[in-house]
Amino acid sequence: MNKTIALINIVLLSFLFSVDTYTVVKDSSRLEWIGSKVTGSHDGVIDFKSGTVLIKDKKLQSAELVVDMKSITCLDIKKKSSNEYFVDHLKSDDFFGVKNFPEAHIKFISTEIDKETGETLLNCELTIKEITNKVKFPVSITFDKNLAIAEGTMIVDRTKYGIKYKSKTIFSDIGDRFIYDDFILTFKIVSELNK
Repeated sequence: MNKTIALINIVLLSFLFSVDTYTVVKDSSRLEWIGSKVTGSHDGVIDFKSGTVLIKDKKLQSAELVVDMKSITCLDIKKKSSNEYFVDHLKSDDFFGVKNFPEAHIKFISTEIDKETGETLLNCELTIKEITNKVKFPVSITFDKNLAIAEGTMIVDRTKYGIKYKSKTIFSDIGDRFIYDDFILTFKIVSELNK
């Protein structure tokens, strides 16, 4: 029901304010993750499932993006059996619980300019495991013919989404076996103007 309401809102906005509607090009877009612990880090990729972006006069008006959590991969572990074991663990309830929560969502709220750096900051709602928190991060938006391209990096505190596995914040007596709470998401979102 919420997805239907969100879609109706996007369509209404496009008619009311004469904005251009763009659709995310999944094959050209990329979402990379990095998670770290004391002894090192792991990295991989997650696919976008869908997305709609509204732009007026080259300014972002609205955006709704869906991330396919079932697609999560690990790139740095080369041994097949170890890689599969690690990815299965990421998909388990210790981390993202993709059986019950197969999608994550990013919803645009507003933009602002960082007074110190002059960068454009994006205010969004990020939903993981059906838990929503506000996030703010710098973004660069460029245009190339009928494409709009957004690039940036956000830092996410996993504990705010119920991911507590080996968190020193939650388990203070874990010693040096902890995994850092923050993980990094670097994205390139390519969207194409609907004709």
